[in-house]
Amino acid sequence: MTHLQISRGVTSWDKTGPDPLDRLIHLSHLMGHDTRLVQPGGGNTSTKEGDTLLVKGSGTDLRTITRDGFTRLSLSRLAALRDTEAMTDAEMMRFMAGCMVAEGPAPSVETPLHSLLPHRVIAHTHDVATMSLTNIRDAEAKRLVDELFDGRIVYVPYVRPGFPLARAVGRMVGGVEGRRGGEIPADAIGLTLAHHGLVVWGDDAEECYARLIEVTGRMDEYLAAKRPPLRPSTPPAVRPSTRPLAELVLPVIRGVLGKPERVILHFDDGDDVLSTLAGERMQELVRRGMATPEHLLRAGRLPLWLDIDAESPAGAIVESVRGQLKAARLEYEDYHGRNAGAGERPLGDWAKVVLVPGVGVVTAFTDKRNAVTANLCYRATLEVITNAEAVDRFEFIPERDVYEFEHWPLERRKIEEQTAKERATRLLPRHVAVIIGGGSGIGAAAARRFAEEGAHVVVADLDGALSDGVAKEVASKFPGRVIAAAADVRSDASLDELFRRAVLEFGGLDCLFYTAGLPPRFAPITEITREDLQRQLEVHYLGAVAAIGRAAAIMRRQGLGGSIVASVSKAALVPGRDAVAYGGSKAALLQALRVAAVELGGDGIRVNAINADQIETPLFLQFVRERASSRGVTMEEQLAVYRSRNLMGATLIPPEAVADLAVLLASDRFRYTTGDILTVDGGLPEAFPR
Repeated sequence: MTHLQISRGVTSWDKTGPDPLDRLIHLSHLMGHDTRLVQPGGGNTSTKEGDTLLVKGSGTDLRTITRDGFTRLSLSRLAALRDTEAMTDAEMMRFMAGCMVAEGPAPSVETPLHSLLPHRVIAHTHDVATMSLTNIRDAEAKRLVDELFDGRIVYVPYVRPGFPLARAVGRMVGGVEGRRGGEIPADAIGLTLAHHGLVVWGDDAEECYARLIEVTGRMDEYLAAKRPPLRPSTPPAVRPSTRPLAELVLPVIRGVLGKPERVILHFDDGDDVLSTLAGERMQELVRRGMATPEHLLRAGRLPLWLDIDAESPAGAIVESVRGQLKAARLEYEDYHGRNAGAGERPLGDWAKVVLVPGVGVVTAFTDKRNAVTANLCYRATLEVITNAEAVDRFEFIPERDVYEFEHWPLERRKIEEQTAKERATRLLPRHVAVIIGGGSGIGAAAARRFAEEGAHVVVADLDGALSDGVAKEVASKFPGRVIAAAADVRSDASLDELFRRAVLEFGGLDCLFYTAGLPPRFAPITEITREDLQRQLEVHYLGAVAAIGRAAAIMRRQGLGGSIVASVSKAALVPGRDAVAYGGSKAALLQALRVAAVELGGDGIRVNAINADQIETPLFLQFVRERASSRGVTMEEQLAVYRSRNLMGATLIPPEAVADLAVLLASDRFRYTTGDILTVDGGLPEAFPR
């Protein structure tokens, strides 16, 4: 099925009603959900109603845009742009703000283009087909567009998006005395913008969309006839898995790219991208650039290319990756030095795409959703490169133009404001946390708190249904930042899979919070069995040590430090009658944490414990019931005993109190604290740790 057939198959204009804005929203959604037309956040649409231009606002997404996502501006005021020869970005934004006729999102930088074209409904895409035909030599691109569309689509040589592009197209529209114009024929239905996509128009949204599908479909058919046949690929069942290598190198990549600000990674080892990266000339081709300036903001200036010898020892692979990334950084600094003005500093997010033949495509961004967007953008770029080479020679804009767009103040300000806001309002922005025992109680509360403070979270629990429920609840507020995993800490294979999942999903690890627990087995030391002891040790000590070791190995490869926190409970400090199994296993865990603090401090990995007691969790309430039963009292009487023994008169402490402390211990607020134990128990003198 062709791109043309797929797109027409999802059309449902009859359900949108007669309202022009509702129909424009429908057009926007159709475009936004086709990643070959626009990548998430990209593209724009508009309609003109009387003297009002309604255009997609800055920061909105065509996939989800609503009526409030459109900026409303006065066309009569915007008409002054026709007579304006020069305008800085700041001047343009101030001017457009003065043209707004209602509250709404800030105007997009493409607003002038929509205002100067006289057509009622306009759609602008960064579609793969147009970018394939316009990321080649200029003369050849114009010839192909003219040949395919016989003047109905007009070719526009590259001009920087924003006011310069609007001014160039405005002159082509004509109608201004003393200027050449009329270069867009009366029967034209759109423009191809070199290196920047397609603009089509119509009298209504349905006609605009039909023309969009007609034009991109015609281009797709032409490209399909030109592309060489696909090389047969090794079946996945036969091909060696890419995952072990990815698990090894992703934390290294994250560590290098995560300075000074951490990043979240997305990993893609799809058969199609692996086949494309295996192309003989691909390393040279990807060095020529991206597919559109829009992708510079989302996927960076150039991808990094890593060659890995899969037969080498793990340590050698890690050092090789670090060396190649260091060399790439030096190359970037040379590029910056060639182009930077006085006082311009290198970008912190200098690399967003890493290509690893035989392994996959890695993208890095501030969060998972943006890392996925970077992946979609670069997937489009890889397809554009392949198509462009089939019809001519893939080329992008000159380096100087790349630099100016990459440092475009309008866009850089958004990124810098986001980073500043994260620092000011979140304790754990861009961190990755694994919470073991996250299906209920303290772990579930911690999953919520870590996500609220900016972390990406893996919620792990022996009961997969519980962890899945917590993850879905938290993800409803923080989409893309929380996943669930079933994990049995008594199984090395299960723990291996858990940490592999965290690395492959987010790129690495910054915090492990271990709060897995079993109900105590109460029995005198004369009656306790080896099986009783082993069951408690498997979860509270052996499983914890195994998890800590795996987390620390990942953190070391990253080189970003990290935090390991475990809940040890009062039992680790205070001997209790009939509690040799539970208390002994918790005391062993506390000692293991202290040993880990000694061993890992040099790596910047902090290890701390939380002594929690009387926390309102299912496990503690079961403990209370068993204690009450063994002593022949009611549950309420047993709780009264607990309340009377602590200094603050607390009966049941909410699990959020422990979660708050876990978040603080994972954050820079406690950056110089390790080997410590902090208490949440209402004040039990016998449990004072010092």
